[in-house]
Amino acid sequence: MKPARAVAIIHSDSDVAGSLPDLFADLGIQLEINPVSAGLPAPEALELAVVMGSPESAYDHRLPWLASELEWLQAVQARGVPTLGICFGSQLLARALGGQVYRNAAPEIGWTPLDTPDGWAHKGPWLNFHFDAFTPPPGATLLGKTDLAPQAYRVGRAMGVQFHPEIDAQMFDTWTAYWRETEEGKRFLASAGDLPERMRAEIEAREPENRVNCRELLRDFLSHI
Repeated sequence: MKPARAVAIIHSDSDVAGSLPDLFADLGIQLEINPVSAGLPAPEALELAVVMGSPESAYDHRLPWLASELEWLQAVQARGVPTLGICFGSQLLARALGGQVYRNAAPEIGWTPLDTPDGWAHKGPWLNFHFDAFTPPPGATLLGKTDLAPQAYRVGRAMGVQFHPEIDAQMFDTWTAYWRETEEGKRFLASAGDLPERMRAEIEAREPENRVNCRELLRDFLSHI
């Protein structure tokens, strides 16, 4: 039976879920936004979980909330709760299921089409913005990859995607706000030139097509749970 309610875990109180609230609503599912700072919902209370992105690394145990979120996600998986991980969320989900996360050889930034060795229909192109990468967990089906990193996997009732299918201009604006407010972000902006402006313009231009692609991706995820 299709869930009626989903919970999206965000990793900063200023984060947003992009197009996901509207697209889940189109599919008859109410999406509740839950900042990690507010505490994590009881696994037994969940119908569907979405673990969102973060500029942090999924292996950085200096983060005060990381160990507890990883433990929570392992409990969620033990209960068989349908789970979608996005970018950082796909990496943490991979860890929870026995995979690994590591600093990638090079960052992957921009709209990239996927190679789909299993014949997966969702080739994109999708927006990538990441410096780390994952190994798919044991027993997972690799759904998509690029030359730089694995991009999507499915295992049981869980799916992880390294890219950002939910991206829209409002969400990108929270990224640029983070870059302006943090030392790490300022270092990135100092070397980025006009990349942020070009990225935002392309996100706006691609938004109608990307929403269609994201809706179909969500339909695919829901069809396997």
